[in-house]
Amino acid sequence: MSTYTIQEQFNQYLDLLNKIHNIGHDIDASINEVEITDLEAKRTVLKHRLQMVSKTLIASLTKMDSRYPIHNHLGNGTTYLYAENNKLMFEYH
Repeated sequence: MSTYTIQEQFNQYLDLLNKIHNIGHDIDASINEVEITDLEAKRTVLKHRLQMVSKTLIASLTKMDSRYPIHNHLGNGTTYLYAENNKLMFEYH
């Protein structure tokens, strides 16, 4: 079980997804092979961290045994996080 709240875990999850996405763009824009190799290594490390954060978030949601609400300011609605079959699930209302 994580010592972080579900909100903190979800924030870490989103931060890692964003970093992985941005590194993908950097790789596409690179022409230097050494730089590409370095970026790919960083992306791999972030993907491993994302897997760990996902596992702890899923464990926290499973233990909570209910849906966790996240207010979506852009969509002016609520997204609910929950775990199903050991996977992170999202439901928007």
